[in-house]
Amino acid sequence: MSFNDHPDQRWGDAQWAPPPPAGEPSSLGGLRTALTVLFVVISVASVLSIGAYAGRIGYVNEVQESGSIDRGRAEDADAFVGGAGLLWVLVFLAIAVVFIVWQYRHAKNARLLGAQDGVRRPGWAIGGWFIPLANLVIPALNLYGNGRASDIEGRHGAAPAERRGPAIVVVWAVCWGLAVSLDRGAQTSVPDSLSADYLDRLQSADGLSLAANFGYIAAAVLAILMVRTLTLRQEAALATRPALGAQQPYAAWPAAPPAAPYGQPGYGQPAGAGYGQPVYGQPSYEPPAGSPYGQPPAAPYAQPQPQPQPGQNSPPSPFAARTDPPPDPDGPPSAPAPPPVPPS
Repeated sequence: MSFNDHPDQRWGDAQWAPPPPAGEPSSLGGLRTALTVLFVVISVASVLSIGAYAGRIGYVNEVQESGSIDRGRAEDADAFVGGAGLLWVLVFLAIAVVFIVWQYRHAKNARLLGAQDGVRRPGWAIGGWFIPLANLVIPALNLYGNGRASDIEGRHGAAPAERRGPAIVVVWAVCWGLAVSLDRGAQTSVPDSLSADYLDRLQSADGLSLAANFGYIAAAVLAILMVRTLTLRQEAALATRPALGAQQPYAAWPAAPPAAPYGQPGYGQPAGAGYGQPVYGQPSYEPPAGSPYGQPPAAPYAQPQPQPQPGQNSPPSPFAARTDPPPDPDGPPSAPAPPPVPPS
């Protein structure tokens, strides 16, 4: 079986995912408790706003039926709406700060569990809220993507694309988007005090604000469930991180058993079989009879060279310098060299 045929090395296997970075996770318990309290408070503020808008809608109906305006009741109705709205905005600002900090830490911890780049980066947990229109989508994608990294079952068996995301994020995002859309529609439909149909348009705007606050209450309840679910889900995944870190390294071939150090018998060998010993179930190798292995090499290799006998001169070396005496200028001339022989 080849390396690529091994079941642990196929594409899409969980072991092919890059190893998560090392680091200490940030605590989310205190932020979870603070958000739970703040969401309860903003739900109470939304209930007050519902009462304020419902009271002003009722007063406008009375004015339309009677045709007379009571200045005192009109100012009281407007003050009630303004006070409830101010309380709601103040609590919302507090929630925005705490929620963004919680979401940033949640995204940062998700990187310790193997969350990849993209909209799941911790920076998008902050910047995604400040992009008009996109702030209804990007924060939800950030929460959903980082929530998938906390799927314990997916980290142990399934591929990253098959991990289950928290469905509570989708439900919360839809409810939050509807409530915000109704609120923005109410703000754009607030009439001018000098318009002829002021009372009709004011009644329509208050109706949209009334529906928006019902949506805000539902979104607050879902947000409490979402924050608690994602926090507990991530804490459970981080608790199993040491065990997950003890798995095989990324794209590594399965190693030998831990109890078998170098030089010890491998898998399937008896305890007495050390390094170089025959494998269990196979005969030991012996060279055939008459094999030259282990015998001295045949001639001319390693054959003794003839040595000169005492009193004998060693044969001249072809590389030694010539020692012929120089020619005598007064002596007879030497014989001429023979002519060259033509090639046959």
